[in-house]
Amino acid sequence: MPPVRGIGGRRWAKFAKELARRGHPVHVIRNAGTAVDRTSLWTADVQHPLIHHHPLPQRYPTVMTKRPLTSFAEKVKYRLWSKLLPLAARGNWMDVTVFWKKQLLSTAGRLIHEHGIRQVIVSGAPFRLMAYAAELRRPFPQVRITLDFRDEWTWGGHYGLSSMGSGRVAAEKALEAAAVHGAHRLTSPHPAVLAHLQRAYPGSVARTHLLPHAVDPDDFDLSARRRPDGLFRMIYAGSMYGGPEAGQYFAQLLKAVRTLQDRSPEAFGKFRFDLYITGHGVQQNEEQVAALGWQDRIVFHQQVPPRKALGLIRDADLVVLFIPNMNKDILGTKFQEIFYAGTPILHVGEPGLVSRTIRDSRMGSSLRLDELATALPRIISGERKVTCDRQADHSAYLLPNVVERLVSEVLA
Repeated sequence: MPPVRGIGGRRWAKFAKELARRGHPVHVIRNAGTAVDRTSLWTADVQHPLIHHHPLPQRYPTVMTKRPLTSFAEKVKYRLWSKLLPLAARGNWMDVTVFWKKQLLSTAGRLIHEHGIRQVIVSGAPFRLMAYAAELRRPFPQVRITLDFRDEWTWGGHYGLSSMGSGRVAAEKALEAAAVHGAHRLTSPHPAVLAHLQRAYPGSVARTHLLPHAVDPDDFDLSARRRPDGLFRMIYAGSMYGGPEAGQYFAQLLKAVRTLQDRSPEAFGKFRFDLYITGHGVQQNEEQVAALGWQDRIVFHQQVPPRKALGLIRDADLVVLFIPNMNKDILGTKFQEIFYAGTPILHVGEPGLVSRTIRDSRMGSSLRLDELATALPRIISGERKVTCDRQADHSAYLLPNVVERLVSEVLA
């Protein structure tokens, strides 16, 4: 929920918006945020008379979540907290909610009493929130608890767990088990997450529900159409995860553009790749492009509001999506939105659920990373076509329809 940026803020901002439209009061306990993260693109979605915000202090050192660290003082503080936090917290000390339990349970209990709340929904990561929420079941047996897993928890190795010792991982597994056993419903937008939960906790099978990310029709202007300008326009909009893999992807991209320039100068002069990267800096990539003199071909932009971003996607000839190997089976929000926009997708990454979905939905093509340098020049020059089925029905992912599933299947 805003001010949290990215999918962590978007998913339930949209659901809260639709629930409020249907007349359901929504009380949101959220991070009060800091000056660093008060830039959510979805703040307007949660400004509704029936959405009541209850911000709580972060209590976790801000310097531990700030990127990049820009001063000597910040770097010193980071090193200091990196030594102190493991002493103060069991399990994953990189979980920003390690100091939230007391204030969260106190505030939640008060709201349940004052407003007769019967449904409590917790979205994670951060995951520890889920274990805290499970404790509400004892003092409030009338309350139904739903845990929404946006990511893998102990079995994924994300959020620092892959680098932690067995004792800390065991502590997190105990929290995970307590959360799962204490919840009435378990939801996730990812089939792979639900499949793992069902295997790890066989008794949870009947309590698991697929709840996809939703497309908000308010974010689209379907009447707008691009005026032909003679350019082949490609766009990348969103985060670019994957660390070293992302670096390899960008290197292959530059190699592809070099091949295009050498073999098809005319096509090179008529293509443009606009990148709207969110969540992290791109200075190194910009410097690489500038060194080659391609600033008018490969152009980096600041993040823009969703409605504008989706309009730009509709105007493009091709949406390029790089997906690192760790996410090859994870369908993020961007897929449903791009499907709805009707722009062909060029997926770059290893085969998995993502590539199969794009293929089976007839929404574009998929390439392995080592194929990009050869295939992309042919696509830009028109020798190879990437097409999509613009008549495909993606209404199941529209926000009103997803929230109807939430109300009738999960919260019923």
